[in-house]
Formats: sequence, structure tokens, C-alpha cells
Amino acid sequence: MPEAKVLDYNRNEVRSKLLRALRAATKDYTNADLARATGLPLAQIGAEMPAISDEYRGRLKVSEQGDLLYSFPQGFRSRYKGFGPSLKRILAAAKKSAATVGKSLFKVWILVTLFGYFFLFIALALVALFGSVAMQGNGNSRSRSDRRGGGGLGGLWLTTSLFDSLIRLWFYSELFKSADARARNGFGYARRERHPLHKAVFSHVFGDGDPNADWNSVLKRAFVAFAQSHQGVITLPEFMAISGLRPEEAQERITKFCVEFEGTPEVSDSGAIYFFFPALLAKNVNVSANVASSFPLKQLKRFSSNEPKLDRTFRWINIVNLLFGSYFLYNAISIGTNVVVRTAQGTALKGGLTFLYSYTVYFASQIGFHNPASVLGWALGVAPLAFSAFFFGIPALRSLRLSRENEALKRENMRKVLYSAVIANPKGFDHRAVNLASEDVRPASVQAMQQELQHLAAWGEGEIAADGTWAFKDLEFTEREATRVRAGVRESDYAPTSTVFDSDAKA
Repeated sequence: MPEAKVLDYNRNEVRSKLLRALRAATKDYTNADLARATGLPLAQIGAEMPAISDEYRGRLKVSEQGDLLYSFPQGFRSRYKGFGPSLKRILAAAKKSAATVGKSLFKVWILVTLFGYFFLFIALALVALFGSVAMQGNGNSRSRSDRRGGGGLGGLWLTTSLFDSLIRLWFYSELFKSADARARNGFGYARRERHPLHKAVFSHVFGDGDPNADWNSVLKRAFVAFAQSHQGVITLPEFMAISGLRPEEAQERITKFCVEFEGTPEVSDSGAIYFFFPALLAKNVNVSANVASSFPLKQLKRFSSNEPKLDRTFRWINIVNLLFGSYFLYNAISIGTNVVVRTAQGTALKGGLTFLYSYTVYFASQIGFHNPASVLGWALGVAPLAFSAFFFGIPALRSLRLSRENEALKRENMRKVLYSAVIANPKGFDHRAVNLASEDVRPASVQAMQQELQHLAAWGEGEIAADGTWAFKDLEFTEREATRVRAGVRESDYAPTSTVFDSDAKA
């Protein structure tokens, strides 16, 4: 029976043997220890240990002789298998689906309620206005009309102006354009793409999502470009500068990348840890220096994609609903159905500021409502007030959260600048010379850089001199060793060779 090839093996069987050996260990194991405990070839151990380290949150250690050891301080509880992780994935999927459906329904409710109440209140105001004018035409004198506050040219101008603004808002691209801009057509002028009203409202209330939703792909592209331009060799500090992650987080992430991009942790002759990705060197196109050296920054989140004028318009519409709702609720409580007064000329509706409410109660009673005050108190008072609170509250809370999230993004971006500067000059790093000119990399806290620098120093054994400069001897040693290792890598050994088969070639 022919012997199986070393790399032709059952992956699950090999991992099971390695896990049994690791669980039985009373100390950290090297690859040689695992080979003795399992009888597995070193090639199989080296191929599977990165995946095991990723699944069980393994850590790497280096002995004084430079041997690589695997450590599992959090035990052997899988992050991907078993009832717990499966349940988490199911619950996460269900939660995401429910949130998507609920959010969509909530958005529809907000759109309908915001403009529905606005239309309704304006319509009631117009009906009351014209009703008061009709009542004046039936014999009421101007003086009595003035005392009742039943309308007039000023009120007519105000309500018609509000109604005209609403119509313009529906086609709001016209609302904020000049007359010249509105007159432009497709002959020689490019029309600006209209932003649909429902999307504008959604953007105001909920924002436009995460601008860094594709960050994982962005990070991977930057990582691959760096590895390909540095002979497939990358150190943990360099990965920290690319990703903006702190050392502990960077260690976990690069272990994942070892699995995804067929990399392995290596130890130089002098004991420096680096990561080697030979599979990434099989490239036909060289990476430009600009792409390889430019580490992407995360984008700050915006409140909305609307123009500030449009967001203010939405707020004013909601303020109108808030004022009308307060008005109807107050009068429903204080007046109720007592809207008719007796005068020398007969009966009339209460005037002054209560006329709109009085006329609405009278109108509701005429169309069949038996208790119009209660209906109006809930439908035109409590409901729009509750909606207005939501409409103001959600963006307000989101704005506060947005501020915190942007500070975290700025801090992460700042770490990239800081780590890159430290790697460039690990012997005499001066944080006072680091330029944080862009808002994207400048947190509000003036102590942010000092705090991150101290965290890096605690991990990398950095020391501060009397003149305020820092010396990171471990980082300097690691980078020096990485440079030496890169000098010994011949990319031609990994580059694609001449084509021996082409599916498009004609026979």
C-alpha cells in the first residue's frame, strides 16, 4: 500500500490529535513537542496550529533560545463550534432580521406621521380660517371678528405660506435652488440628481449606516499590499501600524490572517518573531510604493447625508407638529367640549387663541364624533407629542453616540500615525514631533497620544529619556531582524513560473 503524502491528510483528524495533546499538556508546547506527543509530521503541525490558535485564542511565546511556543491562556473553548457559538450565530441572524424589518416599518411610520400630521394641522388651520371668514360674511362685524381672533389676511398669508413650503419640500431639490438653477435643463447643463424625500427623512433620523462597513476588506487589501512589497515578511508592530489595533488585538487578528493567507509565525536566528506569507509572493503585478506605504484611515461618521438646511426644515416641521399637538392637548383638558358661548347676537364659537380648537370640535361633532374632545386630545394631542419626542429624541441620542464613536475612530486612526512614527525612529522617538493635522486623527482629549504611547511602552518595554524622547529597544531589534530576513528572501523563488497549460490555447 503506497504511503500517503505528508500534506495529503485528514484535517479534522490532525486537529483532533493536536487538541488532545494540547489539553493534556502541563506546559507550553513547541512544534517538536507536539510531534513527539502525536507522531504527526512537522509540516502538518505547522499547517494546522495557526488555525487552532485562531479558534481557541492562542498566544505565541518565544523561549530564550528562540523557539516558538504555543500558549492557550483562555483554555480550549472553541469560538466557532459547539452549541454556544451556533446559538449565538442563530440569535444574531434572527436579531438582525428582526431589526431590519422593525426598522423599515418604523421608518415608514415616521414618514407617514411626520407629514401626515403636518398636512392635517395645516388643513385644519385653513378650514378654520375660511370658516371664520364665512362666519364674518354672514353678519359678524370686523370688530367682533378681531376680538375673536378668527383670521384675517395675516393668518391667511401664514397658512398659505406654510402650505406652499410643504409642497416645495416634497420636491425639495427645488426649495433650495436659485431661480437660475431651477431653470436649467439638460441642454448644456447637468441636472443635479434629486434626493428622494423618504431617504432624506431616513437619513435625518437614522443616519446613513456605517461608512466603515467594508473595513475588513480594506484592511486585508492594505495588509496584502504591504506583505507583497516587503518580501512576504511582516512584524507585529508593522501590522499594528496598518490596522490601528493595540498589541493584544493585533496579535489575535494577525493569527486569523495566518489562517486566511497561509502565513506562519517564524523566529529569526536572534529570536525575533515575525510572520511569513510566502503564498502572497506568487504575484505577476508589482505593488506600487504609494499603495504599499499608505495605511488607510477609517472614515468619521456623519450625522446625515442631507444639507444642513434640509435637516433644519425637518426639525421645523416637527416643531410645528409639537406646537399644534400641545395646543390641542391643552385645550382638550382645559375646555373639553365647552366651545360654544352665548352673545347678544346669539350663540358663537369661542374666539381668540381657542378658535381653532373650538372650530375643530364643532366640525368633529358635525361628522358624527360623540366625544370629540377626547378624540382630539388623543389623536391631535398625545399622539403627535409622543411622535415629536421620538423624532427629536432618536437623532439626539444618535448624535451623542456618534460623538463617542467618532472619538474612538479618531483614536484608532491616531494610533496608526503614532505606531508608524515609532517604527520609523524607535531609538529616539519624540511624540512632540508627530503631526496630527487632520481631524480624522486628532481626538478631543489632549492626553490621548500620551496614553497610547504609555500603553505601547508597557507592551514593548519602552523607556523615556530625560529630554522627553523614547527608546523602544525591542521594537528596534524586531524591525532590524525583519530587515535582515527580508534581505535573504528571493521573491523569484515564489513568483509564478512559465505557463505550461492554457485553457484558451488552441490544440
